[in-house]
Amino acid sequence: MTNDFLIVRGIPLATRQALQAAARNRYGKANASMLVRTLITQHLERPAATALPSRPITEAEAQDSVRVELRLPRSVLAGLTDQAEQRLTPRNHYLAGLILERVGQPQLCGDQIEVLRRSNYELSKIGTNLNQIARAFNTLVNGGTGKMPEVAKKLVSLRREINQHTKRVLSALNAGTTTWEVKRGRGQENARQLKKRSTSS
Repeated sequence: MTNDFLIVRGIPLATRQALQAAARNRYGKANASMLVRTLITQHLERPAATALPSRPITEAEAQDSVRVELRLPRSVLAGLTDQAEQRLTPRNHYLAGLILERVGQPQLCGDQIEVLRRSNYELSKIGTNLNQIARAFNTLVNGGTGKMPEVAKKLVSLRREINQHTKRVLSALNAGTTTWEVKRGRGQENARQLKKRSTSS
């Protein structure tokens, strides 16, 4: 059986030295190539079942939740708490979100929800204004009785594209706030209010 060569370029010196050190610990000699071949083989031999599908978590799945207790170093927990606060997200939801993202079911943080909500709100207002401008332009040009001018058609088309975009954003909000929705208390109410305001104009 013939072995083909695979050359990997761009490996920093520090990385190569780390691989050699790891190989020395594992095999007794600093053979980085042997270690890399082993790592590649192990990766390719992983069962396909370990690759979890990426899909939104359903409301039924979010409802059927269980409590899990974790023990973390105090310093790590303090760092995660700071991160959660920066993301405008309750700590428990933030921690759960990190896990859900790892298995292909990401949830939005509070800051992301707010950005999407504001974006949708502003775009919705712009779309409404465009619609009014198109009607006014049509009335001004031909009294609203003749063929719609090309500019007015483009405004209507742009309004339609904005509507489609805001619907996609709302869909992302729905998929990314499922665990907020089912959570009792302030988190649930906040998510509902944010999503409600995102569709108002």
